[in-house]
Amino acid sequence: MYTFILLLVALVWGSTFFIIKETVSDVNEYFIVFGRTLIAAVVMTIVSLIRDKKSFLNRDAIIKGSILGLLLALTYIPQTIGLKYTSSGHSAFITGAAVALVPLLLFLFYRESINKMDILSVVIVVFGLYLLTYNADTKINIGDLITLITMIAYALNIVLAGRYVKNSDVFTMVTFQFITASIISGLIYVFSDTPALELSSKSIWAILYLGFIGTLFCYFVTIWVQQFVSTLRLAIILSLEPIFASWLAYAIVNEILTQKEIIGAFVILAGVTTYQLSETYKSNKLKLKSKTFSE
Repeated sequence: MYTFILLLVALVWGSTFFIIKETVSDVNEYFIVFGRTLIAAVVMTIVSLIRDKKSFLNRDAIIKGSILGLLLALTYIPQTIGLKYTSSGHSAFITGAAVALVPLLLFLFYRESINKMDILSVVIVVFGLYLLTYNADTKINIGDLITLITMIAYALNIVLAGRYVKNSDVFTMVTFQFITASIISGLIYVFSDTPALELSSKSIWAILYLGFIGTLFCYFVTIWVQQFVSTLRLAIILSLEPIFASWLAYAIVNEILTQKEIIGAFVILAGVTTYQLSETYKSNKLKLKSKTFSE
């Protein structure tokens, strides 16, 4: 069930790349981030207060949620700005490459061991991401460099959320993640030198989709589900996001998939499958040891 939910998250996030790409040409990038995080913050605040007012004021969850909110702002804002200058493919590759940072951060921060099959799976996935999304003929530009901030913040968010969720109230933590991100992006928008805001009906619908589905649903799920799945497994499954992005671009806006991109998609699937098979093997091995010991 958890794998299916994460696949749904990857599908939704895959759809947001070309939505943001189209919206950022008409709407200020800071307002897009402010709008989507504010929607999520308002909904989560209402739900959290109805659920448990006492837990809503939990100091530990507020602090951890605020840290995640800072990282969320550092994920969304550079990604949205970067999409003004670089292609959706480059953005997807750089963001997706966070999967390679996750095991490294887990080792550096928490000394979590990484076995050879985990490393192999990550390498296969990153290579597949390169084939699927990256156009080597397009020069590296300022948009790519800005998006590197997104990659680092996204990886840190995943790693820290995986730790925080084990001993903090999930609803309060997620709520203050959204509140903090909306405050940061809102302040930047207010103090930035931007022209008067004009929103078309298309832009409004895009921000509503990004807020309710792309932010509220997806980020709540990615934190909540880490109570039941490992951080690396979550990162590996979410690496399927560019596959969904490419498929949706093909289905909706008639973008042509090249042979290299198709091969890249299958390579990513091979990496995910390698990881899943490795996890199944380790799980069965532990069960066998446990059974042998009990006998």
